[in-house]
Amino acid sequence: MKILYISQYFYPEVGATTNRALANARYLASKGHDITVLTEMPNHPKGVIFDGYRGKLFVKEEFENFKINRVWIYTNQKKNFITRILFYMSFSILATVSSLFNWKKYDIVYVTSPPLFVGIIGINLKFFFPSSRFIFEVRDLWPDAAIEMGELKNKAFRKFSYKLENSLYTKADHIVAVTNRFKSKIIEKGFNENKISVIRNGSDLSFQNKKINPDLQSKHKLQNKFVVIYAGILGIAQNLTTVLRAAQQITDPDIVILLVGAGPEEAKLKKIANEQKIRNVIFTGEISKKHVSDYLSLADCGLIPLKNISVFERTIPSKLFDYMSADLPILLGVKGEAKEILAQSEAGICFKPDDITDLVEKITYMKNNRDELQKMRGKGRKFVEENFDREKLAAKLDDVFTELLDDE
Repeated sequence: MKILYISQYFYPEVGATTNRALANARYLASKGHDITVLTEMPNHPKGVIFDGYRGKLFVKEEFENFKINRVWIYTNQKKNFITRILFYMSFSILATVSSLFNWKKYDIVYVTSPPLFVGIIGINLKFFFPSSRFIFEVRDLWPDAAIEMGELKNKAFRKFSYKLENSLYTKADHIVAVTNRFKSKIIEKGFNENKISVIRNGSDLSFQNKKINPDLQSKHKLQNKFVVIYAGILGIAQNLTTVLRAAQQITDPDIVILLVGAGPEEAKLKKIANEQKIRNVIFTGEISKKHVSDYLSLADCGLIPLKNISVFERTIPSKLFDYMSADLPILLGVKGEAKEILAQSEAGICFKPDDITDLVEKITYMKNNRDELQKMRGKGRKFVEENFDREKLAAKLDDVFTELLDDE
């Protein structure tokens, strides 16, 4: 079948979205499907278009065994309401134009969100090419999440966003949600459960437990340290200021927190660390995907914090599975479905989201209970191999496509 896979974020950008999209595209192409990925000029997370792509309106690439069509987008390192809207809408407009001029009678138009506005492309293509099947993937409940995090305050735009959300759920031939609780919430909004499939996030199992890189360990002076690692986007959702405040209260000189990655909150976090003279937190800056495993090998446990808001109780952070794949015990600050999965795996413990005191206590507990940590190692990887192998999840997506076309 011919599939147009639309994701605003894609390789060589780093992050959970790009990892999932790349794994899906690779698998579908390996099964003989004609795959075209429609995405932006790479710029995430810093908002600076990568070398080799600047000044270009459209770029076509051959990547492995599928194609990539890239379009120009408005980028700005300053993140506010106006710059975000221009960022999202520029992609929706240019991607629609690119699709219309490069249409190949696609059987499936698969659109993954957020941002919610990427769904506009799917609506437009469904209008022009009604015989194609439009599938909308929901990786986050937007605009609910944006409102709860305080990112979407404009009342008129909230109203517009909810209308767009409803239109997307209505016009999509099928919906793919990444958690069971997302599915339940969409059903609460009035949509038939038979229209919704759940395909969770997972890991491509490339984050294997590796021997410690002594040069990297020496570079960051981590010898004989208990290393707590956070590897991911330094964004608003994670509320990493809680992690900095916890680091301030940790008195054990052998505990170090390693923040691996970049993002919109990076400058703010570094400023807090400098002003408050927080010396037990290390910022690595942006790291390519192929080097993440090297940093994970330095750690004793993996940290997953999220803001203490109700919408995240329906979220399953993808780094949960990446840490498990790396045989890394997990310290999870998320309620709901993610907490349930961690309990099933027995690969870590939880702390109360946004609770500085509890985070300090749990980090100290893990450091002082090495035997328990050792028992957690290995359980996570086995759990992922059995339940959250990204290739097996991509196979489920292939089944959804096939069933949808067979129902015509």
